[in-house]
This record gives sequence, C-alpha cells and structure tokens, in this order.
Amino acid sequence: MKNLFLLSAFLYLGCVPNTEQALVDEGMLSQTLIELSQNFQLAYINNDYEDASTFMSTDFETTVFNSNGTELIIQTQDNIENSGDGWDFDEFVMSNHAVTFSADQTTAVIVFNTDGSISFEGGEQNVPYATRASQTWVNTSMGWKVMHSHWSPRVGAVGVPVEE
Repeated sequence: MKNLFLLSAFLYLGCVPNTEQALVDEGMLSQTLIELSQNFQLAYINNDYEDASTFMSTDFETTVFNSNGTELIIQTQDNIENSGDGWDFDEFVMSNHAVTFSADQTTAVIVFNTDGSISFEGGEQNVPYATRASQTWVNTSMGWKVMHSHWSPRVGAVGVPVEE
C-alpha cells in the first residue's frame, strides 16, 4: 500500500504543470535592453522614424517628457522626423545605465545619463548638454517596446531647446 501511495504521489507531481514562469538571466536581459534603448535614441535623434518605430508598439502609445519642461508628447512620425528643427546634437553620449525589472520581468525601467553638445542654426555652437533620463520598456508579443521616456537636465546643465 505504501508503494502504491508513493507511486501515485510521483505520478501526480510529474503530471502537474509548472505554472511558474521561467525567469531570464537579468544581467543578459539588462544588456539587451540597454542596447535597445541606445538604438532607439540614436534613431530618434537622427529623425529616423522608420527605425525608431521598430522599438514602439502599435498596441499602446509611446510618450515622452522632454528635458525642456514642455507638456507630455505622444510620439508620432511627424514629431520624430521633425524633432530638433533649428538645432542639432554635435555629440550625444549615453552612460551609467541601470535596469530594474518588475517581478515577472515583463516591465523594465532603464535609467541613464546623457552628455553632449547642441548647435543652433545661425546661433550658438557647441552648447553643453547634460541630462538624466528614464525609459519604461514593456515585453510584448512583438518583443520589448518603449512605452515612456522622461528626461531632466542635470544640475547646472541644460536640456533640449523648446520647439515652437
């Protein structure tokens, strides 16, 4: 009887599906997300909507609070292709990335710094630029997509200019 009970217990445990989601190595996933973030930003500052849109979902809007303090922007083809009218980055370097995950690893927040300079058409050149930023990324059926970005000038620095 004891053997029958043990056999039944083993069969039951062997047939019960494991409902816990296998979590991915956070170090590797963090590096992947940092690369996605850098590639999205590079496409964005180069006004390349086609490339930038590959990091955006069609299931939800991608929003941004820019470092100039303006209202929330919903990213569209028009505002990505025309961002930076009248000025351009001379240099744009992202650094000091840190990634934090939700418990189920379906949402991640990436924080980082940026440094560089901006030049204005017919105006000042090489104006120092330094911000801190955060991006929220969501793991969708189409892969990781950026949902929101928030940029703020660092102490003693300036962000992007206000666009009319």
